Amino acid sequence: MDNLLALDTQLFFAINHLPHPFVADWLAMLLSGVGTAGFVWICIGILLFLREETKHHRFFIPFLGVLGLSWAVVEQAIKSTVARPRPSIDMGAYIVGDGATWYSFPSSHAALSWAFVVVLSHYEPKYTGAYVVLAILISLSRVYLGVHYPFDILAGAVLGFMIGKVSLRVPSFLLSTPKKSKKRTSSR
Repeated sequence: MDNLLALDTQLFFAINHLPHPFVADWLAMLLSGVGTAGFVWICIGILLFLREETKHHRFFIPFLGVLGLSWAVVEQAIKSTVARPRPSIDMGAYIVGDGATWYSFPSSHAALSWAFVVVLSHYEPKYTGAYVVLAILISLSRVYLGVHYPFDILAGAVLGFMIGKVSLRVPSFLLSTPKKSKKRTSSR
């Protein structure tokens, strides 16, 4: 475990200590900001829904599933249990902005991003590449800004992928109606 944490720290410094010109810091803050609480993903979902609202009547059920499951699993269950401290200036991290105060593992930004990639790709597969690029940029911005370790991002991405898959199953599970069986009538 110590070797994994050492590798995680090395990867963190490799990304976090990249040059920090104003434009790169601004872009990373923008990406991180729009990734907060799934804001950019919800906006994309609303635009897609408005464009094709008659096609998917249960479009937002998986969105609510992603938000609820991500909050419950990542924020309430795992972060509070693992309680991994965030990178700090004391350890040599370059922190852009105010930093973050809650625990580090796993990344909520990554979990939400990758969960929404799964859900949005299900409804609009032609944009999957763009969703993936945006999720990668949001996820990496968290390490660049000094608020997450790379393994926090990786764990968040894996959890998000699973949460997205589960959220897509919720509408059909909750809203399916049992098939009525036909009664057999005997003729005498």
